[in-house]
Amino acid sequence: MTESETTIAALTGDRVVYRDLQPCDPSLPGLAELRDTLGVPTDMLPRKRDNAYARVIMALLNHAQSSRGADPLQMLLVLGDTENDRRMAAHLRAVSHLPVLAFIGVDQNDVPPRITWEGDTAEATRWAMLDAWHNQVMQRGQIGATPLDWSRVALLIDIDKTLLGPRGRADAPINAARADGAFLVAQEVLGVGRPDRATPLDEPAFRELYASLCRSEYHSLTLDNQDYTVFVTLLVAGGVLSLDELRQGMQDGVLTDFTTLLQAVVPRLPAALRDLHTAVHAANAAGDPTPFKAFRHAEFAATVARMADGRLTFCREVVTTARTLIERGVLCLAASDKPSEASYPTPEQAATGLRPLHRTPAQIR
Repeated sequence: MTESETTIAALTGDRVVYRDLQPCDPSLPGLAELRDTLGVPTDMLPRKRDNAYARVIMALLNHAQSSRGADPLQMLLVLGDTENDRRMAAHLRAVSHLPVLAFIGVDQNDVPPRITWEGDTAEATRWAMLDAWHNQVMQRGQIGATPLDWSRVALLIDIDKTLLGPRGRADAPINAARADGAFLVAQEVLGVGRPDRATPLDEPAFRELYASLCRSEYHSLTLDNQDYTVFVTLLVAGGVLSLDELRQGMQDGVLTDFTTLLQAVVPRLPAALRDLHTAVHAANAAGDPTPFKAFRHAEFAATVARMADGRLTFCREVVTTARTLIERGVLCLAASDKPSEASYPTPEQAATGLRPLHRTPAQIR
């Protein structure tokens, strides 16, 4: 790894959590261990916008803080890029009763550089404005007769489109990796290698179809869940139903959700899709929010490939800010909404040298 590269783990160690809220660090408790204590229902997987998510994150931070032999936390810092990160910061204030300073960033180059504060949350039109936010954090640390003990501060960093692929600057490769994963699975299932298909899968048409099904008009069916969206794309690309039939079914109330769709297409499935449909249907019936495992594994491979060749990079300002705070003694934890299947290699992928997402190097830009 060169000086211009880093990994997420270089900042956090294994203090990384993905969508399932099971930390990479086995010494930290996961959601299953925390449910009863925190009152999180067994059928709920908290997301960033939920108060329960903040309760889980706070429990992890407190456990990590105790494990390193430090005194209880006095302040929290949050770096993110979306409204959900802003909500999470607000929930953290409510559940921790601590000051929580947050930075919500994007490179919005069509407007002047600007940082605005609403309470303890700053919103900026440039990632470079992190310097101004960091200066405010430093000032807060010096207020009062006793300077803040930085070993009693925790920094929570959002991964996707904040630390990795910063929004407005280098976030397109994250979306492109997802589209690549979708096409790779489609090519394997519907490509010319299948005995019932004599012509290549039309890649531009498939990608256009996938992009269309990502639009909000289909969210009542897909819930903006990429596993659902990609599988629906596969059904349409495979000729199981047309886009017009899909729209009509949604309009008529026949196709009300993903489960209904899975059941409705059974009589029309071609041989190429039957085994995959069975696997997705079983995972969905079991309540798994990430039922399309093959797609997520392909997304993972496409993501780390972009990290390796320089297309997907770390945000220089986020890395610099985190390093400075960590040097002062701040505890650092990173979180991603990616499912674990898109964050860890399969045994077969690991055998080729692929490492978990948080241990994969990428350039800093």
